[in-house]
Amino acid sequence: MRFQNAPVRLLAAIGVCVFALVAAGCGDSNSSSSDEDTDSAFPAAAKRSAEFEERPTSVGIKTPVGKPIPKGKTIDFIECGVPACAVEGEIFEEAMSNLGWTLNSIKAGTTPEEIKAAYQQAINNKPDAVLASGYPTVLFKPELAQLRKLNIPVVQFFIEEEASPGVTAVIGGPTTSEFQGKMMADYVLANSDDEAMEVGVVNANGFETVTATADKVEEVVEAECSGCTVKRLDAPVTSIGGDLPQRISSFLTANPNMKWLTVGYNDMVVGLPTALKGAGIEDVNLTTVNINPSIAPYLKKGEYLEATMGTSFPEVYWRGVDLLARLFAGQPYEEDLDDSTLPYWTITADTLPTTTEEFPVVDDYEEQFKKLWGVE
Repeated sequence: MRFQNAPVRLLAAIGVCVFALVAAGCGDSNSSSSDEDTDSAFPAAAKRSAEFEERPTSVGIKTPVGKPIPKGKTIDFIECGVPACAVEGEIFEEAMSNLGWTLNSIKAGTTPEEIKAAYQQAINNKPDAVLASGYPTVLFKPELAQLRKLNIPVVQFFIEEEASPGVTAVIGGPTTSEFQGKMMADYVLANSDDEAMEVGVVNANGFETVTATADKVEEVVEAECSGCTVKRLDAPVTSIGGDLPQRISSFLTANPNMKWLTVGYNDMVVGLPTALKGAGIEDVNLTTVNINPSIAPYLKKGEYLEATMGTSFPEVYWRGVDLLARLFAGQPYEEDLDDSTLPYWTITADTLPTTTEEFPVVDDYEEQFKKLWGVE
């Protein structure tokens, strides 16, 4: 199975970020940097950005589990209420099939009541562990307390929180949001020669991870370019898949000197080139977090989109399974908790592998994890 998706998904009914994606790599495979001359007015940012334009080759975990991994485990997955979340379940199932585990998906819907009910179902099931993505834990604190009392580990993905009582681990947390924001800002600066430019930032109010990424873009640009101006569009989360392209077009029309715009994540770019062309906007460059077949053609054809930054679902979710394998085997799992070692990649038109299929960042991620687990 091949994926390269933004780890962010819409939960408009509760106004929270379901996934966050992620962004550009920091493992050994990304360590090569360029000292070549650059036309950028911001050579430090250009050097940092160049480090992430080489495709990563490592999943970021080096130490084998080293002990037999118990078979026969049953893992409950709290599946959010949008179709894309089913993709997560497929990835988990594929990973767990190598370990002799069973995945039980519990559909959580989109309302706080449905989410709490899903966690209550997991409590009733008494699985060996619970996996979930995107929901802020404030929505189900009592249920987490019950799971903790039952000694059932809970692993959360893509939330703006750290591990806490009831949450064993978080993968794709605040560090990931900071990485992707810094990557977008560095790319913009790396490809700019204007030390007094206007930079636009599009945020989705209610998506905690998207907002954290937008905040980091602003922070980096303002720190690196004292003469630059950052302007922000805070769009409602309900505009994604609706009138967001028109809102962005209006924002750019009102700011005609804006040459760069960072746009939350890939779903927020869908349909945007058509809207910009319709509004007569020509001279603006876009970046976003992660890529999928809906927006890949924009990148390949040079339709406003200049680059995307991110990791992909398989490396993140297989890492979660790796964490559980180590936990069940009684081995340390600190390596899994270091989001800075996730394989991040800045993709341009020249390095885009395909426009029609999902793809991972690390091509042989499956083989690497199987080796760590001692399975064929």
